[in-house]
Amino acid sequence: MGHSKFGNVMFAAGMLLICGQAWAADAGIAKKILGDVRVVRAGTSTPLKVGDPLQELDRIIVAATGSAGLTLKDETLISLGPNSTFVIDSFAFDAKTNQGRADVSIVRGAMRYVTGLIAKLNPAAVSVSTTTVVMGVRGTEFIVETTDEK
Repeated sequence: MGHSKFGNVMFAAGMLLICGQAWAADAGIAKKILGDVRVVRAGTSTPLKVGDPLQELDRIIVAATGSAGLTLKDETLISLGPNSTFVIDSFAFDAKTNQGRADVSIVRGAMRYVTGLIAKLNPAAVSVSTTTVVMGVRGTEFIVETTDEK
């Protein structure tokens, strides 16, 4: 009997550890999805739905008839147009201090980016890359369009 209680405690501790790691890895959430939008995570492509979490290294692929609205944990707003590919290269945010780092890429297509709390406190902690350029963020809102995917 004592052995099964120990097993149950170990199982519960393991589940808390796994859930805690998954929660900590969340960079944001899918707020608006129209048409065919997919997320590629750890090599697996699945449809992205409203309310789905976003994580570091996620690749968001928007088809020709789709669009997506994403919100990062620091309140950054990202809109992706049709035929777009977007990657969350790295993301970290401390909600208590509003400190963090956000590095994203628009590989193909169009993106509207409205900066959140990270950029307001430390603009140098945010970068947006395309296949040919890395941009530092100094404003609060901008649009990027690229046509090459490499």
